[in-house]
Amino acid sequence: MTTLVQKEALNDRILPAAFYALSAHFLFVVMGATAKYLSETHHVIEVAFFRNLFVVIPFFIILAFSGRLDLLKTKRPKTVAVRAIVGSLSLIVTFGAQSLLPLSNATVLLYMSTLLTPAFAYFFLRERVGAHRWAAIIIGMSGVLVIAAPSSKISAIGLVLALFAAFLHASMYTMLRHLKTEPAVTVTFYFVLAGMIVPGLLMPWYGQGIRMEEAWLFFLVGASGGFAQLALTNAYKYAPAAVITPFAYTSLIWSTLMDSMIWHNPPGHSVYTGAAIIIAAQLYILYREHVNRQKTSHIKSEIP
Repeated sequence: MTTLVQKEALNDRILPAAFYALSAHFLFVVMGATAKYLSETHHVIEVAFFRNLFVVIPFFIILAFSGRLDLLKTKRPKTVAVRAIVGSLSLIVTFGAQSLLPLSNATVLLYMSTLLTPAFAYFFLRERVGAHRWAAIIIGMSGVLVIAAPSSKISAIGLVLALFAAFLHASMYTMLRHLKTEPAVTVTFYFVLAGMIVPGLLMPWYGQGIRMEEAWLFFLVGASGGFAQLALTNAYKYAPAAVITPFAYTSLIWSTLMDSMIWHNPPGHSVYTGAAIIIAAQLYILYREHVNRQKTSHIKSEIP
């Protein structure tokens, strides 16, 4: 009876979860496309700085006027700080990859972060990762080789940056396991704060200032990224990761459209083939996690 009620409750929450997840991944692509466009005339460090500047200021003002500055207090300052710094670096590296690669290529390569997360959990959190998931990780990596085939003619530096960004994203997801007790607002605020400070230290060398006619583009990078993060946080409030994660693959649709409409550079067959391999591997990992949870809950239910 309890299981039936839980399933009905989840079904009622899937629609809003889907709405928030789809919105988030569309906005992430908007952020990436705008950052890529701006990187044609501005350094990615400057783009990253203004992206976070246009988020952290209204973020702080909203918290102050709502009387919730107490949310900025954290019980795990070291972990929050490390994750924030890693997050700021990951944003710079991601923008760098997107500036050198077609948006769809970068999007698919960043999917590797989901495959790397179980490996990180094994090495750093001592979580058990079975043979099935290791096999899926290896198969997923073969998808990268398909995308990086010599015939695909993509930037080698862009490829390395995209994989490094996926590595950093996976480390961020792993650190979130240590921050389960921290409010999402707290973690997000320090992420964007560090994302402003770290590139801000380099602005004397890489900043060139923004013209009035392009200020709205910098604002769009910040607003789309901020609202995307908020939407994704809300999505996870309505449904578990196994439900939310597959919606991330819709970003390939949007990035393909952006490549075709803005840069007139539709992706080749290698991107679709590599994406199919990586996505299939990710979905199999989700399936194995579901099976493991079912076994665990079954064992617990049999304990008198």
